[in-house]
Amino acid sequence: MSATTEESEDSMLFEYIGRCVCFLFAFYFCYKLLKGFYTTYLGNALGLGVVWKPSPHTWAVITGATDGIGLEYASRLARMGYCLLIISRNDDKLQKVRADLLSKNPKCAAIKTLAVDFTKSDIYDKIQEVTDSLDVIDVLVNNVGMSSKTCEYFTRIERLKDFIHSIINCNVFSMTKMISLVLPKMVAKRRGIIISLSSLSATNPVPLLAVYSASKVYCDYLSRSLYYEYRDKGIIVQSVLPGFVSTNMSAMRPSFTCPTADHYVREAIKTVGIESRTYGHYAHKLLGLLQDSINSTFGQFLNTILAFRHLSKLRSRYYLKHRLRDDF
Repeated sequence: MSATTEESEDSMLFEYIGRCVCFLFAFYFCYKLLKGFYTTYLGNALGLGVVWKPSPHTWAVITGATDGIGLEYASRLARMGYCLLIISRNDDKLQKVRADLLSKNPKCAAIKTLAVDFTKSDIYDKIQEVTDSLDVIDVLVNNVGMSSKTCEYFTRIERLKDFIHSIINCNVFSMTKMISLVLPKMVAKRRGIIISLSSLSATNPVPLLAVYSASKVYCDYLSRSLYYEYRDKGIIVQSVLPGFVSTNMSAMRPSFTCPTADHYVREAIKTVGIESRTYGHYAHKLLGLLQDSINSTFGQFLNTILAFRHLSKLRSRYYLKHRLRDDF
């Protein structure tokens, strides 16, 4: 066999392998797009999602319910006719939200409020007293969460010791304890819905938001594990991974990739019972598809580097806007 023939056969082999790889990548991408269309629109349109069961004796519990995503979940559940227990830190805001929801949602028979600080760990006896007094808890929305003021290096986070204590209590301990309070009641009824807000930042390591993203990984993994543990016991557990949403916490203007909280929840709530893990909004599903494709092709390091560069720019803008000296 001549050298030219061997080179030709090698070339054909590499070409064949390259075509197979391209085909598999195209197939994967198309599958994800079709799945996204099904979970975002078709599944709900066909009535394949959860069957909500609101009544004057059926309760939905929402944490972090006075602003943003939590408020929108509360609004939609009240509109369905659920009674609400809304929990947040500021009692004045809670009373204002309660009055507003009752006036706009005549199907909602009752709304209870509870003012507690989720950055503390000694609040759960107080919460349990209230949850034990409710007839039937059908829905729990674990929305409460916090982040740092800006993207920052770990050692430069303001009041680091207090921050670590607060964010672990608020983002990790709170959802774990809230689930422990309501899940036994749901199991006894063989019926319940638990929605926990994780983050798109949980899909990859995120430098400059290290503690926040790590806490959201916990939220995502706990929800996904509980889904498999309890899916045969009538319990729906969903992990929701939003990207940027225009809320008070993000302080970002609405855009295609940064929807309003109302728009985000309107899309996300359609996926309950269809997806156990969802990016919620179609724009965030596209971002998730892009990140998943990069991870599958190049590994997580590329997404991590891109996130680091993007957040470094945001950090620089923050320092410039507030006229802070950056000597790190």
